[in-house]
Amino acid sequence: ELKDKQSDFNLDNLAFGMRGNLIPGKINYFLLANAGMNGANYNPLDTSRARLVSLTDATLTFSYIPGVRVRAGLMKKPGPEEIYQAIDTMDYMWPTDFMARVQVERFIRTNAKGTTGIAGQSDGTASFKGYDSDVGRDWGVQFFDAFKHEKWTHTYAVMIGNGSGIHDIRDYNSKKDLNLYFSSEYDLPGGKGPKKHGVKLYGYHQEGTRNFEINGSGGLSRDFKFVRYGIGAKALGPIFGETRGKHRLGFELMYADGMVFYTPTGNVIDEAFGGQLQVAAEKGNKARGFTLDYGYYFNDKWQFDVRYSRNDELYATLGTTTWNAADKRVIQHLTFGVNYHFSPQTRLTVNLEPRDVKSPNAVYLGGTPALRAIQTNNATIVSDSVGARFGVQVTHMF
Repeated sequence: ELKDKQSDFNLDNLAFGMRGNLIPGKINYFLLANAGMNGANYNPLDTSRARLVSLTDATLTFSYIPGVRVRAGLMKKPGPEEIYQAIDTMDYMWPTDFMARVQVERFIRTNAKGTTGIAGQSDGTASFKGYDSDVGRDWGVQFFDAFKHEKWTHTYAVMIGNGSGIHDIRDYNSKKDLNLYFSSEYDLPGGKGPKKHGVKLYGYHQEGTRNFEINGSGGLSRDFKFVRYGIGAKALGPIFGETRGKHRLGFELMYADGMVFYTPTGNVIDEAFGGQLQVAAEKGNKARGFTLDYGYYFNDKWQFDVRYSRNDELYATLGTTTWNAADKRVIQHLTFGVNYHFSPQTRLTVNLEPRDVKSPNAVYLGGTPALRAIQTNNATIVSDSVGARFGVQVTHMF
């Protein structure tokens, strides 16, 4: 029996935590655990629940030096706004593909595609599951603060992290990750807290090193460097005049160079279709993402949203033999959303998301013309199998 539809009920996030002061005005703490059905508790790209509950945040923040606050522990990495912000600021149920595929890291043992790679590429065995996820976080030390000047607020954050999953405080190699973030926001009247009205410009840069096995026997490994960077803008408030309601506008442009997550099996070229996890680890393997967002707040109850996102996965690659133009994927999502706020703490979210995935380039390397035609067709079948999704979610903050 062919089933082309799937529905399910998930408790996506069940988070509970505590925050407070150890020394008022000088040292505060924050602890947060999650028991939801999400990446914090499941094996990466596996259907098995690895843990009932996971610690996702555990920090101490020290405010002794004017202009420099110091935070240590497990925390969100400075980076793109979509995953840097708190859950109560998220207007949609699902992250964009670039966030889910590129920014949220799955830790795997090898960097294999299942075939012998070009010089500098891995020819190790393929990984069939990951051993941890960072869910946008890392263990490390962050230096940050905010400065007001007339109607402007400027913020910065510098974080040195291990580059490890949330369940393992140890560093996986001798190098540290560096995460940088800067923003400037112009204040507009109205709003408060994370919903304060304003126009915000921001940018970020992330870089680090990961270690992968590079031979089939598992006896040899090497370090691979990666870079992430992006810019964006957000605006919230009565942008088009007080009589026309409140609006939200946003865009984000993001780039990744090296360590691009790519699964399942590249083009269904390498071998039989399966659930292999692959990372295009080398510098020169690139992805780029783009997001446009609009929200209209009719009143304090009703909110209407629409978002377009695109991920050009492996639009450029390091080599011209094993890695080629046929590895490129163009992933586009259009999300329509309605939020109904029962109260400031409780809201109902309804999302409809048409999705389009394309394999734009034919296979042109290896085998006979007939085999390459079959491989191209297989890749198209897999890409075309991605359809729309619909979801309803209740969010309650207490």
